[in-house]
Amino acid sequence: MSDVVGIRYNTAGPIDYCSPRDLELGVGDYVVVSKDGAEQLGWVVLAADQVVSATIERPLRIIDRLAGEDDVAAWQRQKERGEEDVGRAQALAARTDPRMRVAAITYDLSGERGELTYTAPEKNGSDWLRRDAEDLLNARLTVRQVGDRDRAKALGEGVMGVCGRDLCCTSWMTDFPSVSIRMAKDQGLAPNPSKISGLCGRLLCCLSFEVEAYRELRGDLPKVGKRVTTPVGRGKIISIDALRQIVRLRLDDGGDIVELEADQLRAQYGSLVRPEELETAVEEPARAEARALQQATIAVLEPVDHPPAASAPVERAAPDEASSGDEKSKPRRRRRGRRGGRRRRGRGGGDGGGGQSAGPATG
Repeated sequence: MSDVVGIRYNTAGPIDYCSPRDLELGVGDYVVVSKDGAEQLGWVVLAADQVVSATIERPLRIIDRLAGEDDVAAWQRQKERGEEDVGRAQALAARTDPRMRVAAITYDLSGERGELTYTAPEKNGSDWLRRDAEDLLNARLTVRQVGDRDRAKALGEGVMGVCGRDLCCTSWMTDFPSVSIRMAKDQGLAPNPSKISGLCGRLLCCLSFEVEAYRELRGDLPKVGKRVTTPVGRGKIISIDALRQIVRLRLDDGGDIVELEADQLRAQYGSLVRPEELETAVEEPARAEARALQQATIAVLEPVDHPPAASAPVERAAPDEASSGDEKSKPRRRRRGRRGGRRRRGRGGGDGGGGQSAGPATG
């Protein structure tokens, strides 16, 4: 791509790739380019040896010449004219539709052609605006509807934002990023439109610049509003200071605020500090099941007091019957001993029928 250079026609505008022909151009050189039948003044932002993209579509515009002092003076004069005509065109548009806002008017070097951009809450026809504006401004105009961000971009340099510096879209930013309210929350900003909106009335473009760094600093920390359980009770995470790496929790009991370092919370998360839904949905049913199993095990192992089994009644001999000589109802040992004693007494006695035992015979 040695025969292509990058041209801009306004600060932070889109780059237009043009052919320099036989001109030796460097970054910062002012040139005149024929664009849509009108001469436009631009400056080189990419030299021929800096263009490496192979997706540039041809045919390219051709640079007419290097800009001279007369060209630069004419460009400055037409720029001031366009800034003055914005007020006149705005008064014209407000007569028909008060909701329309003229964003910018730009003229070519001759002042015979120009472009008018405007914003409106809804898409509408602009033929009437083109006709009336051409009669008022005495130039052939191209009318185009743009968004609120483009209107702020058209304000030009010197317009400061809420940060006290020039608007990013007018000083260096060529494309508008996609911005969401989630980006503000991830950076710890309150979702207050007056605090996070720019001059265009939309969310600040700078919310998208550092959001990835904040998300990396927060890492796997629980989100704000998350309820957790701690050794000292249940609580709610109320804020996360990503830059200082501090997490604040408000305890349910007493409303005390506890500050924890992010690394300390990461080390305890899942062990000492747990999500509340984990305890409610998993741990409490598991503990209830464990208690039920323990009670069932105890019920099986404990001895149960049952009534004694019914048995056949035992007939006990009366005292007079026990002494009558019924030997079958007595234990075996006692029965044998008594029988032996009786036999010995019977054998040793001379009468055989007495109750007293006789002594040994002497001779």
